[in-house]
Amino acid sequence: MDKNGFFFSLKWKIALLVGGIFLLLHSVFSYLVYLDARDDLVQNRQNIQSRYKNIAHALTKDSFLMLEQFAELFSVIESSKEEAPTQIIATLNKNWQQWQFIWGFESVVFYNQKGVLLNQWGSLLKPDSAQVTQVLRDELPNHQILCPGSCFQFVLIPLIANTELIGSLGVSRSFADTIIEYQRATDSDLGILVKSEDSSIDRWPYKISVLTHAKRNHEIINQAMQRYTFEQLVDQLINITDKGETFEMSVFPINAGKEQTGQSFFLVMDEISDELYAINKRIQMIWIYGIFGLILSLIFLLVIVVFSLSRVAQLSHSLPLLAQQRYKEFRQQAFKDKPRLTSGHDELDVLNHTAMILTDQLEGLGREIKSSIQKLIEQGDELTAERDFIQQLIDVAPILVLTQDTSGRILSINPAGIDEFSRDESLIVGSMFDTFIADIEVEHIKQLKKIRCGEKKEYLKIDGVILLNPKKKRYISWIHSCIKSTNSSQEPIILTLGVDISERKQAEIEMFKMATKDQLTKLGNRHNFQQAFNRELSIAKRYNTPLALFYLDLDQFKIVNDNSGHQAGDRLLSLVAKNLNSVVREADILSRIGGDEFTLIMPNTDEKGIIQVADKINKKLMTLEFKVDEKIYKTSCSIGIALYPQHGKDMHELLSNADLAMYQAKKTGRGQYHLFSLENDYQSELTNKLHWKDIIEEALSNDRFMLLYQPILDLKTAQISHYECLTRIKSKEGNILMPGDFIAVAEDLGLIGQIDRRVLKKAIEQHIKFKKQGKNIKLAVNLSGQSFNDTGIFDDIAKLLNVPEVEPEQIIFEITETAAVSNFSAAQDLIEQIKGLGCALALDDFGVGFSSFYYLKHLPVDYVKIDGSFIKNIAKSFEDKVFVKALTEVSQALGKKTVAEFVENETILQVLREFGIDYAQGYHIGKPDKID
Repeated sequence: MDKNGFFFSLKWKIALLVGGIFLLLHSVFSYLVYLDARDDLVQNRQNIQSRYKNIAHALTKDSFLMLEQFAELFSVIESSKEEAPTQIIATLNKNWQQWQFIWGFESVVFYNQKGVLLNQWGSLLKPDSAQVTQVLRDELPNHQILCPGSCFQFVLIPLIANTELIGSLGVSRSFADTIIEYQRATDSDLGILVKSEDSSIDRWPYKISVLTHAKRNHEIINQAMQRYTFEQLVDQLINITDKGETFEMSVFPINAGKEQTGQSFFLVMDEISDELYAINKRIQMIWIYGIFGLILSLIFLLVIVVFSLSRVAQLSHSLPLLAQQRYKEFRQQAFKDKPRLTSGHDELDVLNHTAMILTDQLEGLGREIKSSIQKLIEQGDELTAERDFIQQLIDVAPILVLTQDTSGRILSINPAGIDEFSRDESLIVGSMFDTFIADIEVEHIKQLKKIRCGEKKEYLKIDGVILLNPKKKRYISWIHSCIKSTNSSQEPIILTLGVDISERKQAEIEMFKMATKDQLTKLGNRHNFQQAFNRELSIAKRYNTPLALFYLDLDQFKIVNDNSGHQAGDRLLSLVAKNLNSVVREADILSRIGGDEFTLIMPNTDEKGIIQVADKINKKLMTLEFKVDEKIYKTSCSIGIALYPQHGKDMHELLSNADLAMYQAKKTGRGQYHLFSLENDYQSELTNKLHWKDIIEEALSNDRFMLLYQPILDLKTAQISHYECLTRIKSKEGNILMPGDFIAVAEDLGLIGQIDRRVLKKAIEQHIKFKKQGKNIKLAVNLSGQSFNDTGIFDDIAKLLNVPEVEPEQIIFEITETAAVSNFSAAQDLIEQIKGLGCALALDDFGVGFSSFYYLKHLPVDYVKIDGSFIKNIAKSFEDKVFVKALTEVSQALGKKTVAEFVENETILQVLREFGIDYAQGYHIGKPDKID
């Protein structure tokens, strides 16, 4: 409690609060009564003004009617047309003085039928000649108000004698008589406003012609002219206060009758001071009586509150003792007066009882708090020890640990991180984390920002690079996670863990080089050749430049391998590659695509340059003498050359034609080259291709493809796991044609895609039969390497599998390692699409390339089929055993099932079981055959 503030008792707060509320309500009530009285006054005054208007109009109308009746007396004269005017004039001359006094006339004018004034009596008030002409023409009376100085009522009527118009008679009377009659009837003032000729004198375009109590009222009218425009007064009520008196003013048209002409208005003024005073007096009395009642109520309320809150005051004076934990003194002071039981219990008794219970509870809680504080001190010591231990772990941990705020500013970093960044801690803490990330890591920064702003709830795991200086970068595997405090007011922080994977990255780079480079010759391998050739071919097509493809095959290389061993053959290949590199241009691309087969891509060259290079290659190789154990081998190669665009438009066609040209060069002898020519006789090759083309197309048309099924044994259960579907062609003559006879030709002719689809369709039909028979048998189907470039193959596969009877998980697709590596990106995409359908994938002929380990990690296959060349001699060959065991361990470590092909006897099967291979396939397990 603020001891410096003054004490303000609760009883006075209640009294002031209640009094204030009552005063506010009384004021609102009084104001509403006042508004209601004002509304009544306004409504009453509007009714009075309406009555005044009716009286003024009635008096005006009666006056005009009297004048009209007087004038019509002369229309009953029974005289001739010639005598009537003379008789009328004589009658008026005789009686004018008497009638003027009795009727109060101002003037009489008499016009003949042509509108000429014949005579006038009294003041000369002449109407407009046009009005005289109109009365004579229409033979209807006309009412006017004429105000040459004062205002007069003027009636002009036609005179008829014996049904003939003899002229018109005009009678006028002062308007003052009508105004006096009005004042007597209403006890209010009335004036007449007429059109003013000089509008610059006053704000109103009208002037006062007649006005009762002119001396007093002129001053009030002048105030009205200064405050209001004339339009604001017409048919409206305004109030003007002058010398403590309030006057009500209104203006409305005279409207003496439909014949009236001119612009004149009545000005009504009425004093309403007494009525306003009566209203104000009434409100004042209501207010005074209300205040008096309020004061009395507050006095009684204060007495009641003081009496009722005496015990509350006693309790409030004692509460500071409770805050000071002086519980015994609090009980003695707060409860020294016992409540009277005879009057019953009230809220204050309940409050006292509750305070007593609270005192007991607080006293007990105080003892518990002391005990808890002691425990917290002990736990704090334990937490401090644990914190120090965790900090030691972070300090000695061989991983980078740092924290950053949601803007990316580094808050802390451990010693391992400082060593990794190779700079002082002061240069790291406070810096932006993103400045250490390479600019190319757009996705890393994008995902990290989502973590910071809370869009990404899970942690982020990503590999990246930190830039320590322009020449030094380190590969780091990062884990970012958002740590939120239990205190909602505290901003979350980003915990970042990093592990240096530079050595692993370097190994992966080297593995990638191994995947694209031939490890023996250090030239590009088949995969690298295909990428380079497609790139150069695209450039040639875009810029319309020539391109040459050399296909080189070493002559009699098999003799070196057979006589001197594979190691000698490998040394010869390295020597040949080195010498070929010394001959070709820097822009040329040399690759080894097979055992003793090389390719050379020469962009932007002509036929003369091609021949020169071919001659140089042959001459260079023929000068080599390869010596092994006293044996000297002559070296040469056969070269086939195909040109773009003369000999083909794509890689498949150019490579095929270069291959044909190479075989043609071999026919002419060793060390020769041959430039493909469409005029040359490749009849034998073409005839063979056409022969097989006819057989394949006829088999496709007449459904001569058939499937045989070779069983695959599960070595752990000794049960047949699944069957591989192997295709055959049953010719028209009834012969069985093997895949080795037609698959390569089908790939060259572009028919392999149709065969893939036909085989898959038949395999699925067999799968459906198995299901109907209640057999749960998996089937493996081969896909050719060209499927990866077939844009429609996946849609056709999905369509065949999207049948209610088909279970995609029972279908296994097999692809060869060579095909997958040759077009890795497309193979990876197709494999992921097929796995998305629910099917399994197997990598066939695994192990034939050194790149197997690298690509096996990145291909999402389920089975790895180890090539049969490593299996058939595994019982005798130590090298094959070592290699197969290594392949098995790597595959199984990556979560792949292993299948061994070419299992020909029980001895091989026993070795496979020892190595832990999962499945076996071969003639010892079962030959390809039909299946029931």
